[in-house]
Amino acid sequence: MKAPRGVRVSLWSLFSLLKSLVISGNIPLAKKNLTLKGTFMKNIFSRTFKVSIWLIFISGLLANQSAFPQSKAPIQIGENSRSIISGNQTRQYLLYIPAEYEGKTPLPLVLLFYGTGGSSKAVMELTELRKVAEIKKFIIAAPDGIYSYLGGNSWNADLDPAGVNDVEFIKDLVREVSSKVTIDKQRIYTAGFSAGARISSRLACDLSKTIAAVGAVAGLKFPGNCSPARPVPVITFFGTEDRINTGGEVFASAWAENNDCKKDPKTIKISNDVNQMTYVECKNNAEVVIYRINGGGHIWPDSPMSDHWEKMGIWRAKEINKEINATNLIWGFFESHPMP
Repeated sequence: MKAPRGVRVSLWSLFSLLKSLVISGNIPLAKKNLTLKGTFMKNIFSRTFKVSIWLIFISGLLANQSAFPQSKAPIQIGENSRSIISGNQTRQYLLYIPAEYEGKTPLPLVLLFYGTGGSSKAVMELTELRKVAEIKKFIIAAPDGIYSYLGGNSWNADLDPAGVNDVEFIKDLVREVSSKVTIDKQRIYTAGFSAGARISSRLACDLSKTIAAVGAVAGLKFPGNCSPARPVPVITFFGTEDRINTGGEVFASAWAENNDCKKDPKTIKISNDVNQMTYVECKNNAEVVIYRINGGGHIWPDSPMSDHWEKMGIWRAKEINKEINATNLIWGFFESHPMP
């Protein structure tokens, strides 16, 4: 994180001025007609010492650029529109602070990602995660993507070398948020829908020492170049009629293998259309939980936007499921899986 340019220029100017004064001996004195003789000689060492102390102080500020926050506006309770510089580009994100945050107690952080063509504001509405954040007291950071995919803003989950580096962006974002608010670094999680689930999967691969657990809805992946440094707990949801992102069970099985879980999952029938499959006896308690929605489409289960999206023709009524609430289940899973 760099100090704002104007602050850096002012500090360097002051540093240079004080340095030149010490070297030249032209330090302003209380009396006008003093020379290098007499009274001046009695004061020069005292004045030089004081200026030297200032030089040391300013040098420390210049060296420690993190002392100067990059974002401009102060953090407020509720929703904050923020920006950072990452990879020489300005990146936007929403930061949500629950009402009971007092700045001393470290709170969990959930990174929330939307699907292709969405936005940080839209995924807040889609998931209604803010309501859970108020009750359970955690912070949400919902970034905006700039990687172009199928004509919409998305995430470079496949590490396209010609595209933006979203993994580095999230590293920068976590560092930035941690410098602004008090974060429990053992409880940093990522959740996402569709392309947001794909980038969450990528972060589990590449930032497994930072991300405690993953919630992936309609888009879990296990990339071929995925090499997590540790087992990562995963909760995922997929519909059998999802025609956009397929292979949910296959990728969940790959995560279970990575986590050294028992081979065959335990299956429980939750409702007429929902089965829960859980891979257990995993290393470091990194279980993998799957909710398979029979007849479900490319949806976020029990989203408050379900009816609206149905009216717009984005979701089909028969593919919408309200028997389970993905948002509550994801947070419940996160609560049980801090960083070991």
